Amino acid sequence: MEQKLISIIIPTYNRAHLIGDTLVSIQNQTYAHWECIIVDDGSTDDTEAFILKCKKQDNRISYYKKPGHLPKGPSAARNYGFSKSKGDYINWFDSDDLMHPEKLQTDLKFITSGDYDFTISQSAFFREEGKPKKMHWNKTVWSADPINDFIIKKIGWGINSPLWLRKSLIRTNLSFDESLMTADDFKYHVEALVFGLKPVIIDAVLVDLREHDNRLNDYPDKATNKLRTYFYLIEKKGDLELNIKVIRYLNWHFLKYFSSLLKAKKIKLASNVLYEVLCSNFKYKTKFKAVKLWLFGLIYCLTGEGYKFLKL
Repeated sequence: MEQKLISIIIPTYNRAHLIGDTLVSIQNQTYAHWECIIVDDGSTDDTEAFILKCKKQDNRISYYKKPGHLPKGPSAARNYGFSKSKGDYINWFDSDDLMHPEKLQTDLKFITSGDYDFTISQSAFFREEGKPKKMHWNKTVWSADPINDFIIKKIGWGINSPLWLRKSLIRTNLSFDESLMTADDFKYHVEALVFGLKPVIIDAVLVDLREHDNRLNDYPDKATNKLRTYFYLIEKKGDLELNIKVIRYLNWHFLKYFSSLLKAKKIKLASNVLYEVLCSNFKYKTKFKAVKLWLFGLIYCLTGEGYKFLKL
């Protein structure tokens, strides 16, 4: 029986001290017919030298430098890695996390057991020292109302968890939003659900997520990326068939991150966001609150007074 090739695509930036553990976890897979495509997003440490050494020892590993004309961030790196891949299946992965030894074999067993487009399994956090902030990515990974529940984080899974059928990604033209530095995986998974891609659920932990001090999830300009994501969801609320609870959740969180921009005195960026809001189909109440926050933000930016009025 012909073995299907799995492409593991990893964006990386200055992870020479961590990516070795990730690669060992991949090399320890019980399913060995894989290729690992590493896309370097401009590392300034020893990442390149380390990966080239690994590549020399294992020809299943490939190393690419992301072209300079592409945007900074993991989204463009993942999309570029996909263009270089040959696998029948795709597993996006991060350069600081670990695969359980039977992940690929388990994923392949489940995804080929029916007419499925991707797998979903559980992920667990760990720290080198001490206990992680939480044990799992989410206590629940699936529900009867996945789009609404995923958006409000009632269910969820990480970028490393799924194994994707390549044909399904091509058929739906599903790719990462390269304008986002963070929250790109969140939007990607929402769009997968919107496109009607069908998952098979695996009741097992197949990925270990490393907690450390330099995770992209702690990116300092997180508010801007969250704003773009929530703006997209609110604009598409009709197509997504979002319920009232989720729409309220999105509007409140949008205002929360809009307020964060103003607290950081990013008044020019906040002004651009406000203009888009006023031209959008946001609720009138949200538009009014956004204008009010912007006015207080302008005062705070000019005088240093009024910070307390930026709190929701």
